[in-house]
Amino acid sequence: MIDYKNCCPICDDIQKQKKISWGPHIIFSCKNCGLDYCNNMEIRNSSGDSSPVHQQGIEMMAASFHTTQKLADRLCNARLKVYEDILDHPCRNVLEVGCGPGVFHRPFSIRRVDWTGIDINPYWKQFGQQNDVPISTQPLLKVKEKFDVVIAYQVLEHVKDPMSFMALLTNRLRPGGILHLELPNHQSLTAKMRKISPFISDEYGFIQPPMHLRAYKKRTLQHLITQLNMETKLITVFANNHPIWGQVRNWNMFQHLLYFISGTLGMGSLLVGLAQKVNT
Repeated sequence: MIDYKNCCPICDDIQKQKKISWGPHIIFSCKNCGLDYCNNMEIRNSSGDSSPVHQQGIEMMAASFHTTQKLADRLCNARLKVYEDILDHPCRNVLEVGCGPGVFHRPFSIRRVDWTGIDINPYWKQFGQQNDVPISTQPLLKVKEKFDVVIAYQVLEHVKDPMSFMALLTNRLRPGGILHLELPNHQSLTAKMRKISPFISDEYGFIQPPMHLRAYKKRTLQHLITQLNMETKLITVFANNHPIWGQVRNWNMFQHLLYFISGTLGMGSLLVGLAQKVNT
């Protein structure tokens, strides 16, 4: 088992680690790439190399699956245009890693884009069988097909070894293919409020043990992409309800107002990255 007490999981730096005591948690902060992380993974998924999603989040995604289909369709349509502008040809297939309920299966399929969804949580495979969504629990390592686009929404913050995971993602891309990442923005308005004091919040920004054990900034994500020799197409932050890069959720009026404020300030909670695999 890799011990990250003395080296960063992303840049392996051993000279610039800062230790932060936050309630019962010890958080390490890398001054080189900007990653904040916890060393210990107390609860693991069945794969053993990632932390699980909170049960409340799972139930929320399952309950909103049918009521968010129109939103998923609009987001898919907008994103597909961006993908195809970068690819310079029609998108043929997409791999979504950590796909949850598979809300993008139908929107991609009706646009004649083959969608493959994998998630290590067996709950989602059963959910897919009940809702006509082909979700597999096959490990990413065993996926052999190559894709025009590989997607990982809200996954990277759960992964113990980000570099190895990112290498697996990029290996599933065709030359010129696109990696699309979405993860919590550790410099968002919400994150900054949580960092004021452990007496105010048990969570340190988007370090949320035992679920989120890695927290990313824009420069952290850029470091990851650079390490993999990919071409950066987009790294920026958005509000959760952004019309292209937002999440597939049912938002209430208060949430829309909050996201409008954070988005206007450039401190939205979504960190989005698009990177292209260099043709070889």
